[in-house]
Amino acid sequence: MNNPVNTMNDDQQEPRKLKKPTIFDQLYAGRFLKATELLGKKVTLTISDVDLEELQDDSGAKKAKAIISFRETEKKLVACKTNGICIREMFGKELVNWIGKRITLFEDQWNGEACTRVWGSPDIAEAIEVTVSLPRRRPFKKMLHKVDAKAREQAA
Repeated sequence: MNNPVNTMNDDQQEPRKLKKPTIFDQLYAGRFLKATELLGKKVTLTISDVDLEELQDDSGAKKAKAIISFRETEKKLVACKTNGICIREMFGKELVNWIGKRITLFEDQWNGEACTRVWGSPDIAEAIEVTVSLPRRRPFKKMLHKVDAKAREQAA
C-alpha cells in the first residue's frame, strides 16, 4: 500500500533561504555591522542598548570595546572612539540617555579602509561641529548633521 504521507524528518527538509546577497561582506555575515553593508546609504537606527565587551583585535590582544545594539536589526555596532565621541556630543555622557535615540550611520574611509561613521541624528535640534581628539593623532573636526524626514525617507 502506497501512503502519500510526508516521511521527511526535520533534518531532511529544504534549507531556509536567506536574503540574496549583493556584496561580498553579506556572504560572510557576522554579528557586527560592516560599513559596506550600508550599501552606500545613510541608515538611521534606534539605540536599544550600550555595552562593553572584550573583543580580540587583529594582533590577538583582547581589548574592551563599546558595543551598540539597535531596535531595527540584530547587528551590533562596535563603536570606535570617534563614533563614541560623536554620540556623546549629541546625547550626553550618561549612557542611559542614549537609549531610544536615533543615529544615522554612513560608510566612510579611515586609513584607506571602509568604516562606519555617525552622520548625525534626527533627534538633535541642529548640526553640531565636534572636535575629535585621539591618542597619537592630530585633533580633527567632524560635522554631525540634523537628519530631517526627507533624508530619512531617502535612506530607507
